[in-house]
Amino acid sequence: MKIIDIEVYIVGFRKTDNDEWRTSGTSHGNLIDAQAAMNELSKETKQQLKLFKFGRAVPVE
Repeated sequence: MKIIDIEVYIVGFRKTDNDEWRTSGTSHGNLIDAQAAMNELSKETKQQLKLFKFGRAVPVE
């Protein structure tokens, strides 16, 4: 069995440092798409934005 590593990127936002990070629920499969989404959001809002990366191993059949 072969295993591949998949990374998932999620853009988080919050209004102040005391708030919890929230997400829109949308995940991105690569870093370039996630950064583009974060850049678009930064033009529309003054909230703090942060890019989160999650990884998981998926078996390949």
